[in-house]
Amino acid sequence: MMRLWGIVRRTDLLLVALVLLLSAVLYLRLAPPSEEAKEIQAPGQDTQVVDDKSAGGERDAPSYAAVPVGSPVRFLMFNVQNYFVEKDVPRTSNKRRFKSVKDREALADAIASVRPEIVGLVEIGGKAALEDLASRLHERGLDYPYYRVLERWGEDRALAILSQHPIVKDQSVPDCLLGESSGRHMLRGILDITLKVEKDGRMFRIMGVHLKSRVADDQRAAEYLRNREAKALANHLRHAMLQEPEMPVLVYGDWNAGPAETPLQTISQGTRATGPMRRITPVDSRKESWTIVYSTNSEYNTFDHICVNRVLSARMGRKSAMGIVDNETARHASDHRALWCDIR
Repeated sequence: MMRLWGIVRRTDLLLVALVLLLSAVLYLRLAPPSEEAKEIQAPGQDTQVVDDKSAGGERDAPSYAAVPVGSPVRFLMFNVQNYFVEKDVPRTSNKRRFKSVKDREALADAIASVRPEIVGLVEIGGKAALEDLASRLHERGLDYPYYRVLERWGEDRALAILSQHPIVKDQSVPDCLLGESSGRHMLRGILDITLKVEKDGRMFRIMGVHLKSRVADDQRAAEYLRNREAKALANHLRHAMLQEPEMPVLVYGDWNAGPAETPLQTISQGTRATGPMRRITPVDSRKESWTIVYSTNSEYNTFDHICVNRVLSARMGRKSAMGIVDNETARHASDHRALWCDIR
């Protein structure tokens, strides 16, 4: 009898211990956070809970819930239409037409009207041209102490970044191969930098491209090259996002292709591992989205694009501010129009 009573007592003690353990777990899950825990979230920051499907992700994509969202950082991209200056060293034997001072002033006015913190440029001549533009922006109260110019021999048009935030990493690829065995390279390479917002530590990886022009004697060959360049960019993106899966990535450029054409579709699809890229869709004051006009036949096209990866798309949400610069001054700056968006 005593032996049986001992077994019963041990069983009761086990049940009591189990109840206490379950109570402790429930308390930890349901209790409000301590003051110490609250201090982990930086003052002034918000926390955005994002559903992957609403952000354009795949159904089984990893969750990006509880993403810290700081104040917006304004990014602007602009194809500045052959911004050549006399001091730039030519990289081809082609004759260059220097951009007039009037057009340079108009271009600086167009950029200053949006007051971006980061400027992604296409068709800048080189470092001297970038310094020329930066000095004009300085006169308008905009300083960009950090920059990167991607020049490539055999091509006078370069890619560049002006930034108010430090560039902490440069992974640009001037000689990006179009396939392992082809021996051919992208005409202008891939600009690829990472910058850091010092006040809150956020990092952004920004890439710039300029795919093969549509102005060519052999249109089919030009289209083939554009598609190959887009595949090379997609491969670069895939490696980048596999290495840094939580890094916000933005790709800008003159794709010389519309939203429904192969280059944009190649980038937008992404892979199962990285998820799709989302093309943002800014419009001007008249709700029009074209970015370039050919004056010879008044043909309007949307060839300039900004795409963001799933991480950055989640941070931006669907109501992020964006637009196209369409004031009177901008019409004299370039045959392209500048696009801008606020990233977080």
